[in-house]
Amino acid sequence: MKKITVVVVMVVVLSAILSAGAQNEKAVSEQQATTTIQYAFWGNPDAIGVEEEIINIFEAKNPGIKIEPVVSGYDDYHTKLLTLLAGGVPPDVVRIDSYFFQDFMRAKALREISDLIDRDGIDLSKYYPLGVQENTYADGIYGLPWGTAPLYMLLNLKMFRDAGVPLPPMDWDWKDFARITKTLTKGEGAEKQFGFATSVRNLSSILPFVWANGGDLFDPSMTYFAFDKPEAYEAIQKLADLYREGYMPQDALNAPSNTVLNRWFVNNKLAMMGGAASDILTIQNVEGTEFEAWPLPNGRIKKTTVYKSNIVGISSQSKKIDQAWTFLKFLRGPEGVGEELYMKAHRIPPTIDDQKYWEMYADPLKYPKQIAENTTEISKKYGRLLPLRPGWLEVQQLLTPVFQAIFLGEITAEKGMKDIAPSVQAILNKSAH
Repeated sequence: MKKITVVVVMVVVLSAILSAGAQNEKAVSEQQATTTIQYAFWGNPDAIGVEEEIINIFEAKNPGIKIEPVVSGYDDYHTKLLTLLAGGVPPDVVRIDSYFFQDFMRAKALREISDLIDRDGIDLSKYYPLGVQENTYADGIYGLPWGTAPLYMLLNLKMFRDAGVPLPPMDWDWKDFARITKTLTKGEGAEKQFGFATSVRNLSSILPFVWANGGDLFDPSMTYFAFDKPEAYEAIQKLADLYREGYMPQDALNAPSNTVLNRWFVNNKLAMMGGAASDILTIQNVEGTEFEAWPLPNGRIKKTTVYKSNIVGISSQSKKIDQAWTFLKFLRGPEGVGEELYMKAHRIPPTIDDQKYWEMYADPLKYPKQIAENTTEISKKYGRLLPLRPGWLEVQQLLTPVFQAIFLGEITAEKGMKDIAPSVQAILNKSAH
């Protein structure tokens, strides 16, 4: 009996050893089979949570792929991305703002994905057309759209209501805008309220007013600088005059981001401001703020509201194309989970043209309550893509101090634009090659 007991114990011990060995081999095998890819994106604290959720769900559904996030604040994100690219270690999947897409493509940053789209039958017609257009370079598709939406004019409903000023029509113009801005500016010192504010650090803040006056940043071929033409500098001067006459807060001029403007807006010190989806998310998180999202005023040209997208693509240097593409489809594909999660988090308006996503995004109990119908109308009647081309960032950086000088009254818009024209043209000529 003792001998049988010893044999049984030995069998149990041996089985345990063999089982443990098999489990270790399985764990090693699974670890070896797991591929890690990097995903780069920008975001503030209000926006990062949904990215973590997307990554967690993806990894649960795709145990062979692990996602390593590379995240940064927006202001220095693209600079860091260019540094990684130059060092030969860019992330596998990257988000790029359309402002900088042309410059990144000149650096051959992204892999064309037209072949993968065709192979897997990705239906690009499900996206809003402007989004696909901004992901196209030299007739090839280099990414899937993210955040295709207008840069709205945000209206503070309480300030309009308190002043007895009705909301403007969707088809408003400069006269309407100037009248409302002046009417809603009142008070003195710390109690002063302002009708409008914008930063001059982004061309997208200035261009809608230039478009409304019949001007543009470049000629139709995007070869020559055009802010030195009367239609452009006259519009810039009218906007600068509102600032100098006290209808816009002085501190807005050099604001590096909309953070300051958002604070004034939710504290009912600012009636109108330009705002993107990220601003809407921030403002929604402040309880009690009633606001709507409107097109920019138009004029000689009806399409004056910037409608832009962003690009999520695969690095041209990635060695993990299959895994990167699997994640990109999940993140931004029409049948992926990413769009639904972004909508439920109210991170960005729908990029895919499907009413169900608007029902997820546009909470009827939250402002802006008209965003679904207004965005649709903007896309059809008032939306316009920026004239993006290589050298955009350099041109913007060169023009910013000139805009500041104009708004401060140090020079006229005509002189400022004509004096800077040769330098801008030199950037255009250089970046064209």
